Amino acid sequence: MCNGVKQGGVLSPVLFCVYIDGLLMSLHRAGLGCHIGHMFVGVLAYADDLVLLAPTPMPCALCYSVVNSTPRSMMCYSMLISQNA
Repeated sequence: MCNGVKQGGVLSPVLFCVYIDGLLMSLHRAGLGCHIGHMFVGVLAYADDLVLLAPTPMPCALCYSVVNSTPRSMMCYSMLISQNA
């Protein structure tokens, strides 16, 4: 993908959700991160931000490795992933 949608465009949030769904499903299948009861809450996604949640640093690092091992065909090459807030 070389082009995207205009920032603030009405399709932008919907297309981002479609685009990032594979990554979210990979994190869910890994089963790492936080759970509330039987509900997985290991990643929060809002607009163009993702937050990985884990009870200790080790599962968080494993979640980060899942993100980094996601095939580039599922993610934009220009997407930057930072460990900092």
